Amino acid sequence: MPMRRASRKGACVAEFMHDQAEGLRRMLAGGRVRAVTVAGGRAGIGKTSVLINLAVALARRGKYVMIIDERADAGNVAGKLGLAPRYDLIDVISRKKQLEEVILHGPQGIAIMPAAKGVKALSGMDSAGQEWLVQAFSGLSQPVDVLLVDAGSGSGASALSMSLASQEVVVVVSSQPASITEAYALIKVMNQEFARRQFRIVVNKSGSEAEARAIYDNMAQAAGRFLDVSLEFMGHIPLDEKLRQAVRLCRPVVDAFPAADSSRSFRQLAEVVEQWPCSRDDGGRLEGFMQRLIQNSRMAAQDLHF
Repeated sequence: MPMRRASRKGACVAEFMHDQAEGLRRMLAGGRVRAVTVAGGRAGIGKTSVLINLAVALARRGKYVMIIDERADAGNVAGKLGLAPRYDLIDVISRKKQLEEVILHGPQGIAIMPAAKGVKALSGMDSAGQEWLVQAFSGLSQPVDVLLVDAGSGSGASALSMSLASQEVVVVVSSQPASITEAYALIKVMNQEFARRQFRIVVNKSGSEAEARAIYDNMAQAAGRFLDVSLEFMGHIPLDEKLRQAVRLCRPVVDAFPAADSSRSFRQLAEVVEQWPCSRDDGGRLEGFMQRLIQNSRMAAQDLHF
């Protein structure tokens, strides 16, 4: 009996120390979030799978990750994880549901916000609705460390507004010439119409790192000649049968097959994200992202309309 009491006491002390350490980390972070939009010029390049595995790799490193899932088709984040959303961000905007009721929970505790309908409604919100939505995100019970946005393919208004609201934009390309051309076109629109200058490039489905580097180098040379942008090679994901198998299983490859080549690449991408500087002003808070998203949704819709 004394030994059992000692064991319980030790467990309580360990739990207390963990809570104290977590509380200190949260206090130092100050509720700041890295907001990253993952974009791509066209469908079929594996952008959503890249985002899911990056999210889980970050979660395994102790980050609380939220995904805003803008896509409405069966290949969206929820669909690839075998989840069936009952609600959407539009239900929060219309005040039918609280934010926590809409959020889905995926592998490693990642939070998934289905938002295909809600994102389209952002540009038409009045000031009271905007304040309501911003307050809803600021009142989450657990502070978000990394916000990942799965933007729709191409340069539609919603994809642009998501990219403009984020601190970082990751553009996923594959070795297909059409993928590279359309990714360049997306970067061109964001640069020339909305003054976005920095982009991170991930080459997916590459045969080797050398091939991925060559694709990036060609994009960077063209961008340097014709655009006022800075491209940075973030990494590459190799062609990997284990990744395809994980997709069929509706599981992230970093969980299903952690020793796979693609899993190692996703862990490296997560390390890269952690090294990015985090904004120290109000723009680094989740509510700041939502305010920018609402404002940019209206701007993007107006500019594309005209």
